[in-house]
Amino acid sequence: MTLLLSFTALLPRIFLGFFIVHSIWNARDGKSLLVKIFLSAGAGFGISSLLGFLWIWAGLPLTVYAWVESIVAIILMVWLLVQNRRLLRMPQISVKQELLWSSILAAGVLFFLLNLMLYGLQYPHGRPDAWINWNVVARFIHLGGADWQATFLRQFDHPDYPLYLPMTNAITWTLIREPSTWGAIAFHFVNTFFTAGLLFSFINRFRDFKQAALATVIFISLPFTIGQGMRQYADMLLAQLILAAGGLTLLYLQTKENRLAILTGLVIGLAGWAKNEGLIAILVLTLLWVVLTVKKEKQALWKYFAGLAFPLLVVILFKLFLAPSNDLLAGQGNLLEKVLEVERYRIIAKHAFTTLWGLGDAPVSLFGIIILTAIILGRSNRGIPGLWFIPALIGILLTAYFGTYLLTPQDLSWHLNTSLDRLYLHLFPLALLWFLLWLKSPQELLSKES
Repeated sequence: MTLLLSFTALLPRIFLGFFIVHSIWNARDGKSLLVKIFLSAGAGFGISSLLGFLWIWAGLPLTVYAWVESIVAIILMVWLLVQNRRLLRMPQISVKQELLWSSILAAGVLFFLLNLMLYGLQYPHGRPDAWINWNVVARFIHLGGADWQATFLRQFDHPDYPLYLPMTNAITWTLIREPSTWGAIAFHFVNTFFTAGLLFSFINRFRDFKQAALATVIFISLPFTIGQGMRQYADMLLAQLILAAGGLTLLYLQTKENRLAILTGLVIGLAGWAKNEGLIAILVLTLLWVVLTVKKEKQALWKYFAGLAFPLLVVILFKLFLAPSNDLLAGQGNLLEKVLEVERYRIIAKHAFTTLWGLGDAPVSLFGIIILTAIILGRSNRGIPGLWFIPALIGILLTAYFGTYLLTPQDLSWHLNTSLDRLYLHLFPLALLWFLLWLKSPQELLSKES
């Protein structure tokens, strides 16, 4: 019963997210609608957590906010469906033509959902970082009442982490009236599923159903995806938001629709509210948007900043007035000495290659298979405007992560061993999106053979 209630408690925030996304970007074709559906979780949970945080910071009870938000979200969704009942159309897929790919995708999704739930049952409290950072903060917010800010007195690990994930779980617990482990399990189950769905919907929008099904089956078949998704950390959440921002930017470069700039700014702003690494993503993506638009498309750039403004403002207020100083920044020693130490470069490069080669936790190297596939099949002849943007974003973010390790005050090998795979996860769905858009599709290969 608590499991069902936990999933039900998430629905109003998904409705809220869809209402926000559709209000900003009013495209009504079937493929765009699918993208909007899978954007709704990240946007809905994010906006809810921002508003909930401001509510409790003002000294108001979370219970009132949770119920008012849920009621308002349901009303808005019903109104939206009534107003658009003739305009919202799902994509038409020929079942006969796509039967094989549909069957493969359906079987893959079924096993994926089963594995997610089995992992959740095996580790109902998540893995260590969930106990140390994320879920403990949610318990402070849910159980602490007016004293919830005592969470910042924690000395161990990262008391400065932003509150997207803790606020979301605290609101769920408030609605179901108990801090059940099912609340966090339900969120991470939904979040991981929507990440896979977002990958599918973007590739389906840019290419076709077959290519989208292929990408999704690869993603959901990896033990890495299941484990990272259900550890109850914020890394899969951040990966989804970076994927959303990258995919929406690509859509903007293809369509030049300015409303997409607002949505891009919003989701990358929420990335900064999800995890500290999201602040780096905000900086890098904003610099790229300036380069892309400052000369000829200034209106789009201003709309991007308009979308970014609210989440970024809340993050800044949180960091300035509530959060303790970050341990990686506070513990810096002689930076120049670290930059000039050649051995640090060697250690980082070795760990980076070894982790990348084994990424996915599959029996064979996923990275090796990708290289081999790229050589054999080659590049698609169906070019997408601005596709270069995604590898540029990934490359700059990886460079920034490299700099973080280079300057870390922690033991370097320990820091790499405990976090590098998760930093790769932040970019993995976006990299998979780029690769499957770059690669020849099954339809192109069949046409060539014919």
